[in-house]
Amino acid sequence: MKIIDYLTEDRVKINLESRTKDGILGEMAQLFLKGNIVDPENMEQFINDLKDREKLSSTGLQDGIAIPHAKSEAVNKIALAVGTISEGAEFDCMDGEMSKIFFMIAAPESVKNEHLDLLAEISKLSYDEELLEKLENSATTEELMSLLKSFD
Repeated sequence: MKIIDYLTEDRVKINLESRTKDGILGEMAQLFLKGNIVDPENMEQFINDLKDREKLSSTGLQDGIAIPHAKSEAVNKIALAVGTISEGAEFDCMDGEMSKIFFMIAAPESVKNEHLDLLAEISKLSYDEELLEKLENSATTEELMSLLKSFD
């Protein structure tokens, strides 16, 4: 499994505008309108499912990574979106640090364990501090995509 297989350039947002958890969830969720991952009429349900998942426990990990995700009837097929905030944003991370890179996974209810495998692959990024720092500081979508391709 490769992270890059679930991501397209139009679902990468360098320098997210939002700085709150709910704002980041909403802004990133909109990226799934591209590629028909989530239909416009189902977007509100998807965002609510993301928020419900966050209520269970924060998806803010450590080392500046957050992996908000949800299995949702609003999702047509499993996909990934990535957003960055160079100065970081509060996302209730385990280490108390700010999150700088956000990997959002949208998965349909019908998916078995594929989303868990994708979560595991993304969490492996925290073992490569140099790559993680480069990802967080990517200036362009192309740079971020190239770095993720090198990880796989």
